Amino acid sequence: MASGRVGSAAVREIWHYPVKSMAGVLLEACDLTADGFVGDRGWAVRDEKRKCITDARSLPALLDVEVRYTRPPVSGESAPPVELRLPGTRTVTSEDGDVHEALTEYLGTDVTLWPRLPEDRREHYLRVYPEDVTGYLTDLFGVTEPDDLPDLSQLPPALAEFQTIPGSYFDAYPVHLVTTGTLDALATALDRPVDVRRLRPNLVVEGPAEADEDWTGRELRLGDAVVRIEARCPRCVMISRPRQGLPTDRDLLRTVHRDFGHNAGYYASVVQPGRVASGDPVDSASDRPRTTA
Repeated sequence: MASGRVGSAAVREIWHYPVKSMAGVLLEACDLTADGFVGDRGWAVRDEKRKCITDARSLPALLDVEVRYTRPPVSGESAPPVELRLPGTRTVTSEDGDVHEALTEYLGTDVTLWPRLPEDRREHYLRVYPEDVTGYLTDLFGVTEPDDLPDLSQLPPALAEFQTIPGSYFDAYPVHLVTTGTLDALATALDRPVDVRRLRPNLVVEGPAEADEDWTGRELRLGDAVVRIEARCPRCVMISRPRQGLPTDRDLLRTVHRDFGHNAGYYASVVQPGRVASGDPVDSASDRPRTTA
């Protein structure tokens, strides 16, 4: 990718997810900070039986919960309260005294709802492994043999100890980006379109499929912000879960593993905070392709 404009590329979509693993909110514009898009994953659900932060890999019904903030989130401030529309039951807010009981009833297991806690509350973010770690990982990624697991060495080492990066509810990095080329390549491989809600990106941008051109290690300017592409995104069973009227799609996960080397999309860090809007041009802030030793 040469320096300068990435062809006629532009930001197609911007999403944030007020509660980790619950439904996303499509935005026209949003401020991007070092902690991600304002309001992104300001809250998460904790599994009180396992004593750790949980997500839709374990509790897929989370994906059907529609969420909105009761007031706009503000950069540098704690996330405001959220309103949760629990399918088939009722609507509750994080300020309701029985919100934990309502979520527990809906999900069928003992859970609580938590805002982000400070980074030094590390016990809140600890990862809890089952006794059969290998079985846990093969189930998580939908493969049959340990040799078929994706390469996770590209992800932050802290994730071996923590469910999410301490101080946040991010799985790895604060921005998740998918290109239109990757969506088109998936559609071609499956012979049908792939709903972007399956992949839960923060950004959909015009660009090539990863197999055609790997952006890892490069910096991109989007509107007033600059992000650095840190790693490709290995996919787990979450993309195959049913959600918001979409059925179970095991073929999608099998195709990503078989034809796309387990990956679809990128993780990115924030180099320069700024405002990003739908339609903003995508420019190359650097041309530093990934190198290998």
